[in-house]
Amino acid sequence: MMGSLAREDVYDPMTGIPIGVSQTADPALPPPPSFAMGALAAHNAYTPFTGDIATGTTPWKRADIASARAAEPRSPIDLDPATNKWLGQQAQDFLVPTEPWEMGLAAMGPAGRIAGKVGKTAAAMAGVYGQGVDEAEAARWVKHPFNAIAVGDTIENLAKRNLFTPTKTIAEQQINPHDIPVGSWLTPLVGDRSASGGLVTHIGDKELRQGVPMQGGYQYSPEWLREKIGWASDKSAASTIAGRARDLQREAPGNVYGVYTAMSPQAIDASHHISDAISQVMQHDKKNISKTATEKFDTTIRKVEPDFPGVKSPELQDYLRGQSMTFRNYVAKEMNKKGARDEGFPDIEQIRIATTHPALRDVPNYSGGQSISRLTGDVLHEPTLAPHYTYRSKLPGEYMGGLAAALPQELLWRDFAPLVAARNPSAVGKIWLTGLRGEGGEQMMKQRVDPQWQDAAAEYLRRNPMGALAAP
Repeated sequence: MMGSLAREDVYDPMTGIPIGVSQTADPALPPPPSFAMGALAAHNAYTPFTGDIATGTTPWKRADIASARAAEPRSPIDLDPATNKWLGQQAQDFLVPTEPWEMGLAAMGPAGRIAGKVGKTAAAMAGVYGQGVDEAEAARWVKHPFNAIAVGDTIENLAKRNLFTPTKTIAEQQINPHDIPVGSWLTPLVGDRSASGGLVTHIGDKELRQGVPMQGGYQYSPEWLREKIGWASDKSAASTIAGRARDLQREAPGNVYGVYTAMSPQAIDASHHISDAISQVMQHDKKNISKTATEKFDTTIRKVEPDFPGVKSPELQDYLRGQSMTFRNYVAKEMNKKGARDEGFPDIEQIRIATTHPALRDVPNYSGGQSISRLTGDVLHEPTLAPHYTYRSKLPGEYMGGLAAALPQELLWRDFAPLVAARNPSAVGKIWLTGLRGEGGEQMMKQRVDPQWQDAAAEYLRRNPMGALAAP
């Protein structure tokens, strides 16, 4: 673990704005690392980062505003979808007596009917401003950030139906933003959200014949700490990242860090984690899926890959492992369509939850920092080294640790994220994987570590110990 610096006296307690710079070395830890490129002079001369506290444009201030708004009284005209639906049902029922007391009042004539309406209205409003709809009903109408679609229960409750069995201990280390030397370069290691170091043995209360081996995810780096392997990817992506690291080494020798950056929750569909799980659940559920539905699904898949063995084939798992990520992603997406779900095919949402690291279920896309490795700029196309069934090429590097929680992309990638946001939204995923084109070398996927970046990241983590929050 790199050296730690005490910075508690830097921020104004009322505004959170940096008011000075003082550094006190922790005597229990090694001395702070030397700054790259003679940056001590720049550190002493810099202007502290302030942002715009008044309008809440800093990431941590936005979180403060969101928290304050959450505590405001509920508006009777701005309710959640579940409550709106419930109110609509109540409104339709207002004129129809349904309970014995209502029928008795209605029998009394106009005055009784009016009294009944008043009673029903009062009961409805008590529900709105009191308990409202129950949690199960509300969950069916809430779009969870994990998958952005309505599901039948909360993510937490769905996760309880799965079982992950650890098979090894992964020793993660924690570092602080100020542990990364000023003058260093950061570059994103864009990856899926899978867990690591164990087997998924149950999905949705269904016991699998074979556990699905989980191989990371951000935990891949600490898992292979001793082997000094910092990351794994496919051949093309690994070669691109290695070349970028070599270029950055010229400016900051020995201080180029790869930072885990989360892709979308659906990106895991391209990995063996999902295809293995689909194959295992299919063996459990195939007796409940009609022959007609099976033939229809197989015909659809064979239009893309004629050699597809069939969704009920016992060879499905090995077959999908040998296919491209694009094809595995296609199979998962087809199975997640409404027609397939209605026919009883495996629940892809439940599988995604089972294979996703719990800490990554709700973090925003392209936030990160949970693992950081010092890259050498080398690349090894060796599948047996630090093995991963999906990603065969490896980037040698030294795992340094991870931040206490995820940083949002606009802070972690302060200089690069705005360039991506200015592009076509449909191209965002590809840009994060391959980088900006036609922008010149200075616009590569990189972030210079300066004192402003350190201070902003440290203050965000101080105010948001649970990590990255979605923009309000």
